Amino acid sequence: MTHKKIKYSLLIVGTIILLIAPDMIANMLMTIVHFTFALILHLAEVTFEGLESLIDRIVEYFFDTEVHETQTIVFYLMILITLFPLYFLCRVLPGFFIWLKEILITTWARHKSNVIIYWEDLSSHDKIKMTISAILAAYLILFLFF
Repeated sequence: MTHKKIKYSLLIVGTIILLIAPDMIANMLMTIVHFTFALILHLAEVTFEGLESLIDRIVEYFFDTEVHETQTIVFYLMILITLFPLYFLCRVLPGFFIWLKEILITTWARHKSNVIIYWEDLSSHDKIKMTISAILAAYLILFLFF
């Protein structure tokens, strides 16, 4: 078998599986997303605890403080460490979103004009075929997934 035949065979098998068992695929994808999210949160928690412990030991070593004083100092240091990236995000994000908005508007306008030009170039027969195909595809999607 050639590479192209294998690729198309896998595409057909994947499409058949998607049409036969969409709930199982959705469940599998949600399980993967949940596991990944839980893993990221766990790693963030372990990293935070390690950083807190490190700052705790540094403060105790340099300032020779008791437990309560060390906890207070570490608490305020952690807030300070958190506020710097938040301040940076507050300064950068508005410009990023303005840039993103401009990009999305120009992309939308370009694609919209391409679709309008394509639609105007179609013959009446092709427009009827395209409309019927879109209605049939929407009906099948509603029938299969709802």
